[in-house]
Amino acid sequence: MQLKGVELKTLSRLLIALIFLLVAIGSVDREAIAAQTVTQVKVIETEMAIELSPRTVPAGAIEFIAYNQGQLPHEMEIIKTDVPLDQMPIKNNRLDRKKVGEKIDEIEAEDLPSGATATLLTTLQPGRYLIECNIPGHFQAGMKAELLVE
Repeated sequence: MQLKGVELKTLSRLLIALIFLLVAIGSVDREAIAAQTVTQVKVIETEMAIELSPRTVPAGAIEFIAYNQGQLPHEMEIIKTDVPLDQMPIKNNRLDRKKVGEKIDEIEAEDLPSGATATLLTTLQPGRYLIECNIPGHFQAGMKAELLVE
């Protein structure tokens, strides 16, 4: 049977090929979008500082990549807080977390010895977050940074 000069069989084949092409394009787009929804934050830890890049990120999935470029082991804690950095309470040579806010997640010192790299994937809501090392003396010595999530 012919439909205005085009065989129905040929039209069916073209339609099937078009469907496969659209499915393939749709799959690639979904993968690209999924990859773009995770924001990476680079965390450089040294004696005695923490450097974040970037310092402001969109809310959602955040992958922290922590690099310990110091000689000592360090940790990385994420705490949601409204307390300004210069007003953080100290107790027993450490940050008094109970008075600061909610601890969201962490990379422990065992996972971040000198020269190591560790990653942490978490989800953050809008707000201010403290990124810090709470090994005794480290926070007071300057191992803290603020992350703004919009």
